[in-house]
Amino acid sequence: MERKNILTSLLLILALCAGIQAHANDPIWKQNFDKEVKWTKLAPNGILLVGTSDWGLHGVDASTGKLLWSNEKYYNSAKKLKGADGKKIDYSENLIQILEHPDDPSVSNYALVRYTDYQMVKNIVLINLKNGEMIIDPETAGMPVMRMLGQETAYFNYGGSGYVPSLKGVMISGEGADPKTGKAFTITKFIDLNSGKVAWENNEIATQMLPVMTEDGSMLIVGAKQIAKLSPTNGSILWRIDVEDKKLNFEAFDVNLKLTNGYFYQKRGNNGLLTAVDLASGRKLWENELSTKNTPQLTATSFGVIVADEKNFNLFDGASGATKWTAKKLDGMVVDLGGDRGIVVAEKEKYLTVLDKDTGEERWSQKVKGISIDQMTGVGIMYRNEDGDLGIFSFDGKDLWNGKDKLKGEGLLRAKSSIDKEAFYSDGNLYMVELVSGKKEKIIDEVKFEERETPDNLEYTGSGFLLSSSQNMMGFDENGKGMFQNHWPSPKISLVGRIALRTLSIAATTLAVAAAAQAGDAYGATGSMAGTSVGQRKLAAESESLSDMSSAFSEIANQRFKSSKSKGNYNLILTDVDGNIGLRQIDRATGKEMSNIVLNDKNPVYEFDPIQGTIFYKPSKKEVHCFVM
Repeated sequence: MERKNILTSLLLILALCAGIQAHANDPIWKQNFDKEVKWTKLAPNGILLVGTSDWGLHGVDASTGKLLWSNEKYYNSAKKLKGADGKKIDYSENLIQILEHPDDPSVSNYALVRYTDYQMVKNIVLINLKNGEMIIDPETAGMPVMRMLGQETAYFNYGGSGYVPSLKGVMISGEGADPKTGKAFTITKFIDLNSGKVAWENNEIATQMLPVMTEDGSMLIVGAKQIAKLSPTNGSILWRIDVEDKKLNFEAFDVNLKLTNGYFYQKRGNNGLLTAVDLASGRKLWENELSTKNTPQLTATSFGVIVADEKNFNLFDGASGATKWTAKKLDGMVVDLGGDRGIVVAEKEKYLTVLDKDTGEERWSQKVKGISIDQMTGVGIMYRNEDGDLGIFSFDGKDLWNGKDKLKGEGLLRAKSSIDKEAFYSDGNLYMVELVSGKKEKIIDEVKFEERETPDNLEYTGSGFLLSSSQNMMGFDENGKGMFQNHWPSPKISLVGRIALRTLSIAATTLAVAAAAQAGDAYGATGSMAGTSVGQRKLAAESESLSDMSSAFSEIANQRFKSSKSKGNYNLILTDVDGNIGLRQIDRATGKEMSNIVLNDKNPVYEFDPIQGTIFYKPSKKEVHCFVM
């Protein structure tokens, strides 16, 4: 009884300590919701989006807290979404895309709710964030929507529907047969975001992917049954090419870098047909029948198209379609190195092979387990191996960063300050790489962060580089000269709480020792646990439980809390603020503190507006409060 009373008293002390809080800043507004708030997301136009547990979406004026609109229908079928592991996907901000354009802030008055599990569930909804009105979805676009047993399936082309930034508009496209009537449908609509209305529609063409913008500003549309070039202003067809057999589809395509030639593959009986097209006029340059069972990989180059199938690796001349050469079977990413440098293939994740572009002969090949091409540099090919380590092969096949000189892939961070310079954090050190020459220089040795934190972000701020973690920030220039390095301690449980926890730990340990001694006495008297009484066995179990409790109390007493994030030009860091727990707003370019706020929450859920300097904080399940930093 005595042990029980002691533990009960100590636990009561701990609960009282946890409840002690200082007064936090007063919010400028509060908003309550009927259901639990699951996430918040701030749009550039000053609308705070709030997602609730009933799959409702709400728009709040971020400056006043006024609820502008609510809608529970935008996510309808998302309730059925499941991930690759078969488990239900939770409602999150990843399901909504706030549209943005660097030259037109009005585009951010719109958002796309877009999702799919690549099986039965998919949807797309364009909404006006100012008033919550739906602009378009598959059903209003004239596409069939089936509802069976609570499941809703929209019939449209997911890959061909979405935001087209270059045109400041949204495309929705679909084709097939209406499952209710069996009637075929083909629809493509384009919504202009300046007006928020459908600018044009086309009932002859549908696309499987978002348009490729050609050299003259037109749209190249790649559908299952047709390839077409459309006017972006009215959707009229400038030219089109249809599949030969309406029962079959276009299965592969690629265009060259200058967007002058396109290459399209379709099945023809047991073989296939490769067609080269002048993208300006739609004129067929040539057609070749291919002896291939599987869909080949097409790689357009400045001098032709490489076709890799299950048997061959062929280069066809871009102008005539003649076979220039056939190489041994290769399989992997193909990249034209430009000029006379050849063609590189990351082959079967085992070899990096370079072929002569005129003859197809192998110039050199290097064996690297798990090889993948990272990027092209002025001196050669930057690659990754199976461990994610980075190296460079020169254009003549020399491994410039061989052995220990490679950048270790585990925890690798990188940021470019210009097109020819890139900084890397690797294996505790900072490096600067000149991408023209491949020269790699270690500029800072053995980066040390407080609290044993490992850096998790490296970025270029415009005036220098910033390496950071939850509680640490370090600024430096291209030469490795330190600009600042600061640490803001992550908060722990309050001192009173830690004292109470340590007291609990000591008490639990003392009681565990006593219980163990009593159990040991019982064991010693009988020589066998089997002979002990039920009460004596309970003593042994109680000793083990108290020992575990002691360890848990000690661990909690030393626990630190982290809830920092980056937004705009600032890092918000959860730390001590005037003896309480709060957020400090730190300028990422200078490391200087700009402002702070007391929240008294060890795990705050919040959104930050770096322009207005406001925090949108979730103090409880159904509330959002707005504070000024």
